[in-house]
Amino acid sequence: MLLRSGIGGPAVGTTLRLHPASLVSGIYDEPQDPWYGPAMAGVMNEFADADSGYGFLIEAVQHFPGLFSSIVPWLGGAAHKELAVQYRNRVDWVALVKDRGVGAVTIDENGEAVHTYPFDDELDRKHLREGLVAAIRMQEAAGANQIYVAGQRFAPWQRGEDLDAYIERVNAIPIGPGGTPVFSAHQMCSAPLGADPATSVAKPSGELHDTRGVWIADASGMPTCSGVNPMITTMALARRTATNMLAANA
Repeated sequence: MLLRSGIGGPAVGTTLRLHPASLVSGIYDEPQDPWYGPAMAGVMNEFADADSGYGFLIEAVQHFPGLFSSIVPWLGGAAHKELAVQYRNRVDWVALVKDRGVGAVTIDENGEAVHTYPFDDELDRKHLREGLVAAIRMQEAAGANQIYVAGQRFAPWQRGEDLDAYIERVNAIPIGPGGTPVFSAHQMCSAPLGADPATSVAKPSGELHDTRGVWIADASGMPTCSGVNPMITTMALARRTATNMLAANA
């Protein structure tokens, strides 16, 4: 909207952050009923500040069969069905990266939004791999009988096999299309608040630097990514901006 309107200044859309993430699945003896309960029941944050304020989380997620069956390794129809029917005994953990690198939001010749995110920051890629390895080791320690990562093109690890050898094979999978898929549920920072109009879109209050009466109140206004699921942060930012709007119009 800002780009189409020609407002917001040079920083609009230049610092998109996404919390890049991927999945590690474990199959257990006991039913885990992954469709039941809250959307996210647990978080491991030991590595949230692994490198100078950047790192990763491991999150437990509630989900349903359709989407998550799509990451079962394809080893033929029968093998895929054998793994898919164990869905009730499956646990999926997300490795979520607090990204240092950025993407961009632009518009094409028709004014339609174009989103790009190269995921080429070496620290971010390092943290995604470390997150996957941490989740694999956690699944093994928790008692999983089989483990596989999203995008894996070979058989799952089976209890009793060499875990370090399996991790070596996982680390050899390329990140991105054709390899380990990277996804996002948290879009942030594409119209950040700040003091400098060259690097931010809105003032710290939330009002645009270059256009009075236009305010930023969603996750795009975050100056940098939260490093955690940003729902409460976004709600707090919206409330803060609303308070500043009321004060400005008092």
